[in-house]
Amino acid sequence: MSPSPSSASSAAWLPTAWHVARWGDEAYSAGSWSALGPGASRRDRTAIGVPVDGRLVLVGDATSANAPSMTHGAYDEGVRAAQWAIEEVGARRVVVVGAGFAGLGAASTLHRAGVDVTVLEARDRIGGRVHTVSLHGPVSLQGPVADAGAAWLQQYPTNSLARLADRLGIATVATDFHAPLAAAAGGVVGDVRGALRMIESLTATAPVTASLADVLSAHLASLTPRDLLAARQAIDLDIDLENGVTHDRLSARFVLEEPGVGLGDRWLPGGYGQLLQHLAAGLRIRLSTPVRCIEWSTAGVVVDGEKADCCICTIPLWLLPTLVLVPGLPRTHRAALEHISVGLVEKVLLRFDERWWPANDNGYLRWYDEPAGWGEWLDLTDGVGVPMVAALIAGDAVRRRHHGRSDQQVAIDVAGALRRWAGERVRSGR
Repeated sequence: MSPSPSSASSAAWLPTAWHVARWGDEAYSAGSWSALGPGASRRDRTAIGVPVDGRLVLVGDATSANAPSMTHGAYDEGVRAAQWAIEEVGARRVVVVGAGFAGLGAASTLHRAGVDVTVLEARDRIGGRVHTVSLHGPVSLQGPVADAGAAWLQQYPTNSLARLADRLGIATVATDFHAPLAAAAGGVVGDVRGALRMIESLTATAPVTASLADVLSAHLASLTPRDLLAARQAIDLDIDLENGVTHDRLSARFVLEEPGVGLGDRWLPGGYGQLLQHLAAGLRIRLSTPVRCIEWSTAGVVVDGEKADCCICTIPLWLLPTLVLVPGLPRTHRAALEHISVGLVEKVLLRFDERWWPANDNGYLRWYDEPAGWGEWLDLTDGVGVPMVAALIAGDAVRRRHHGRSDQQVAIDVAGALRRWAGERVRSGR
């Protein structure tokens, strides 16, 4: 049985080490994942991934219709691009831009087929928005580590990376997002599922051009205080933390229709780095090599002076304006890109001397605060063997609770929110 905050020492709730992710501030991410904006459809994702002039293809998690904003969606898109280069282009030499899961999926597939492939990565590490870290010293995949970016193998039964993890014998731990250990400021957790069903019914019939703000504003104004509480909690859990985008930039029709979490999701106590290292083995990867210009013609493609038959570009779509593309993307691509919004979800990893908070069997903890802030945690303790949690914050709450603060200030703020959550759980006897 886990001790309550009152039984712990006065300083037990303070973290002893931390890692604060700042994906929104990082030049080569500038956000966390994609979402469909007003006027969009899921076809926009696949439209962006259509090869350009037989020389260039844009792929990543944002071009996946089946697993958008997920690691295996990115990986599968990279594999698809590699197959195009092999089967349609007949490429003998390929340049891959980016060493995240999309880039490594493409490069490893090409390498196995005997294609000469070079990966150009802007960062000084592989992984992109996947980053396995240690809270004490250099990363060692043999010690307690955690993921500062993507952490779950989602849609596990149909996840290609999950099958790779199975083959490699990598340990995974199930997370049931439908069974959180939840508490709320003020002690009341509303009928979240009922509120979400109502929102789903409204968005399902919304005009394609409508934003989520358009649909929610009138609905929320009509609710009783009790129902409004439940609706806000549902929005925090199933919309804001899933997208990290302001409601005026979210498609009402598709915000809850795109494939999401909750389908047998598992996380890796040894970190995603295990899969990254496997995929990168034997590849020619140039780190600290940001790409500035991609040019193509009937003769081939040139990526910052690097010549090849074609290029597979896997940088986040919203960073494409930082590249010079010659002769430029087709109108269909540009139109589809205008419908993609970038979401912001930040993660903070905290290590403690002891676990002083109530434990949940699957590690999933929820805190419905007002206004929304640090609302979702994964208790990593049982998986990694040391008291550790991963906290998530999204959208507008990032600006209010994360931006402009030092890493230490952020870490203490997160721990304080966890302390409030734990205290509420203990007082309510749940």
